[in-house]
Parts: sequence; C-alpha cells; structure tokens
Amino acid sequence: MTNQPLTPKEQKVVEGFEKARPGLGAVAENNIRNNDKTGWAEIIADTPESELVVREGSSTNTFIYKRIGG
Repeated sequence: MTNQPLTPKEQKVVEGFEKARPGLGAVAENNIRNNDKTGWAEIIADTPESELVVREGSSTNTFIYKRIGG
C-alpha cells in the first residue's frame, strides 16, 4: 500500500464513488492504493479520461440459484 498522492484521474474516480454513495470514496481509494492486489490504479491509468464519467442507473440481481431437494 502506497501513500503517494493520487493522480488527477484517480482522484476523479474516488470523488465519483463518494458522490454516488458517501463512504464508497474511501473504499475506492483503498482499492487504488492496494493496486498490487486489485489492479485499480492500472485500470484507471489505462482508461481514457473521457470514459471516467459518473452515471446513474440500477441493476437487478440476475443470479439464479438451483434448488436442492425439491
């Protein structure tokens, strides 16, 4: 885990997560700083700035579980 300053793109990602839901910014920052395990910093660095946008939406749980015994 490194304590160096976040890049402007990384900061934009952290701010986007925090704006979407308070508290998620800290989770995003932790994932960026633990890049050796998560790869987040590399993904952010490889993503064009124009694609780092906050969007609103929803998702549904699409998991299907097989029933056992009945």
